[in-house]
Amino acid sequence: MKPDDSSLTASEYAAIHRAATDLLNKASAWDRLPTPVPDLLGAAKLRVAPMSAFDPRQLLRHAREFGERAASLVKSAIDKVRGIFDVHEDLIHIDTTVVESKQNFLKLHEAGHKHIPHQSKLFRWIQDCDKSLSPDVSDQFEREANIFASVVLFQDDRFAEMAADSAFSIKVPLALGKKFGASAYASMREYVRRNERACAVIVLNPVEICPALGMRSELRRAELSPLFQKRFGELKLPEYVDRLSPLAEFVPLAGRRMSSPGTLRLEDKNGDVVEFTAEGFATPFNSFILLHATAELKKSIVVPFPSSRIVRMVTQRKF
Repeated sequence: MKPDDSSLTASEYAAIHRAATDLLNKASAWDRLPTPVPDLLGAAKLRVAPMSAFDPRQLLRHAREFGERAASLVKSAIDKVRGIFDVHEDLIHIDTTVVESKQNFLKLHEAGHKHIPHQSKLFRWIQDCDKSLSPDVSDQFEREANIFASVVLFQDDRFAEMAADSAFSIKVPLALGKKFGASAYASMREYVRRNERACAVIVLNPVEICPALGMRSELRRAELSPLFQKRFGELKLPEYVDRLSPLAEFVPLAGRRMSSPGTLRLEDKNGDVVEFTAEGFATPFNSFILLHATAELKKSIVVPFPSSRIVRMVTQRKF
């Protein structure tokens, strides 16, 4: 599973939330759909490079002149970096090879580096002094910018409020994501992390055809709602889902976009078995399996972005 990319402590979240809502206020962006990213960038006094220097294909072509090893290193870097914030020019470079909804998130992520006060000041200082961020600080800043982008793109709790007006379904975040200008990936995670129900979304990489097992899909990450974490703890999953996994039937295959709903049974931390409904949806980039408890469980106070994971989860069948 990919490393955590969004957890913050309560005090850290409060600071990022203030910066994000401040930008929404400055751009008068509340309740405007899709979320007006150009106006938000204007309010942040940021420009997007018209002809971005961030061209992965060009970088790869140059790297191959120095051998396959160089090309491999460049490709690895490209897979991790999709946007660049030029501090002194107040300019952002975005990978325009990704879909527009993904670009929206990337632009707001880079805007976070500019608009989060402690980040903006430090970035200017280290660039002036020809220094670099330590890995720990860099990771913290990236998680803060991800949270900033989510709060701005989904207009704080507006997305969650609109989702709560509909019955729980995988179609809800997909439809709302289009209204907000967000990708399926970002919308699925937002739907779960702000949900009052016991639910989770499992994100998988595209399906690979495997001669021995027929299909195999690598785990990318799982997002858990606050109530799911409280009741069940961490969802333990394998590195891959294949046809022998109980999750396989929810991974759409053969060009299908959605799978038929089905059921899974999980044990909570007290050993009680709870029935879950599972639904699957696929894009060219990811497959999603959305789980939610069939029966209404006791609700708790929802924390928008939990700061830590509960570390114990036992399933009835090992995934």
